[in-house]
Amino acid sequence: MSTISTSLNTVVSPGVGQAQIQTQNVNPQLAPASSAPASTSVVPPASSYQVNLRSSASGTVGQTYNQAGVVSASASATVAPTAWWENKGDDHFSYLLEQNAVSATTTAGRFNGLASGLIERLHVTGANVKQAYITTSVDADAGSKAVAEAGQVSLSDLRDRPDQSLGLSVKLASGQKVSLSIKSNAGGLSVEASSDTELSETDSKALEKLAAGLEAAAQSYFGEQKINLNALSGFDTSVVSSLELNIKSGDRQVDFRIDQSHHQLKLTSPSGVIDIDVKHDNAGLRGNATQREQAIQQFLGQIDSAAKRGHADEGLIAQYKEAFSAVQKINTTDDADNLSALTPAKAPSFWDAGAGSLLTGLADFDAKITGETTTPNPLRLQENDYFNFQTSQKTTQEGQLSSGKISQKLESSLSAAFHLELKSGKKPELGESKNSQNYRYFKVDDHESSKLELGFEKNQLNSARLEKSHDRNLSISSYEFGKLIDSTTVPDKQTTVIDFSANATRDNTATEQALQRQRIITGLSGTIFL
Repeated sequence: MSTISTSLNTVVSPGVGQAQIQTQNVNPQLAPASSAPASTSVVPPASSYQVNLRSSASGTVGQTYNQAGVVSASASATVAPTAWWENKGDDHFSYLLEQNAVSATTTAGRFNGLASGLIERLHVTGANVKQAYITTSVDADAGSKAVAEAGQVSLSDLRDRPDQSLGLSVKLASGQKVSLSIKSNAGGLSVEASSDTELSETDSKALEKLAAGLEAAAQSYFGEQKINLNALSGFDTSVVSSLELNIKSGDRQVDFRIDQSHHQLKLTSPSGVIDIDVKHDNAGLRGNATQREQAIQQFLGQIDSAAKRGHADEGLIAQYKEAFSAVQKINTTDDADNLSALTPAKAPSFWDAGAGSLLTGLADFDAKITGETTTPNPLRLQENDYFNFQTSQKTTQEGQLSSGKISQKLESSLSAAFHLELKSGKKPELGESKNSQNYRYFKVDDHESSKLELGFEKNQLNSARLEKSHDRNLSISSYEFGKLIDSTTVPDKQTTVIDFSANATRDNTATEQALQRQRIITGLSGTIFL
């Protein structure tokens, strides 16, 4: 994946660097930023600060948001805050930034329209954008310099430690790089946007469409805590070659990358980390929409089984299932004219379409869940609870013209440990008292694989070999009043091979070859899954 620069080079327009502050009446029907202030006071030219003050009797304090992204009740108190601009502009975007900062009551509302507005500013002005609206705790009567210094401190804290943030880096087909950054906390909003060179009309239109998708993704995440990747995947690949998105809200974060070779989604939360990487190789071997959906359901069933065996966090598993489905559906439209199809669906020259039902029909991938590790037993700190799961698919092909081979391999591993009460099977409440030490401690260590090898002659499937194996291990240690009373290990190891290679020879007649082909398809369709 090409490295995408996230540096922001600011082009200073007239008035930039002249800090502006204002105390204002906070009202949902606030007049545009270009409206005349109620009163102004200008610091003499010798000062490095230009002050633009608007005063009123009341206003809203810096807003604090709860876990649901809604402004808390404490923000309803009335005080006289002092607003400070990093670079004030008399334009619609400045008005939007101000409105979002002072009037929005949700995180989604604070970010609404800002990404699209930044792209528009880049195109219209031809200059990079760097702007912030800060509500300081300093009284305006303290003086413009004191207010500006307080604003700078608050801005530095906002950019270094935002409560919520959104970042986007885009690489255009021309090699040009464009970056956006929006950050929010209780004290204000900060935005930055940069482009290597001035945007062309074509670039701007493609970025405007992408910004609309970014808006949808941000609103979905901040407002509903949902992952809306489809909003970002339908960009014009003749203009945009790659993108990298980062969305953060408190202790939760989404990282999404997509380019010509793969797309990757990483979700971070207190319950664990989900990381899914989908490759764009072998696009011609993908199945139709029905086959892909059936395969997705197979893999979702696989994680359900692993979650049950390893006692995984239900919320983490639900996130994984949603994420896995989403990334597998990106750029998989059956419409050949769709611009979001990053890689032309070109099958190998020796391919026999009838063999498609033997493969999963999905793009190759690596998917991993790393759950939170806890230590619930204060008397046995070595007994950790954890859930780690990994699964993958890899497809390879070799050959040319009418003869060749295709191999597809699925693998999964589960490593988990958990505590259950000795008799009830519920989660125990373990303490330092021996009376609480009645429990069973489980450890799971499973590995499974499935490998399918297909051979083709004269553009027809003529050989196949499927090998499936699993090695599962479960250990259970039982304790009563803190003493080990039983220790059990349950191994389960098995390998199965189905081979249709014996009758595959170059000397087969057309009829024999057709019968061999049908035996393989009938015997192995849909059997590759773990």
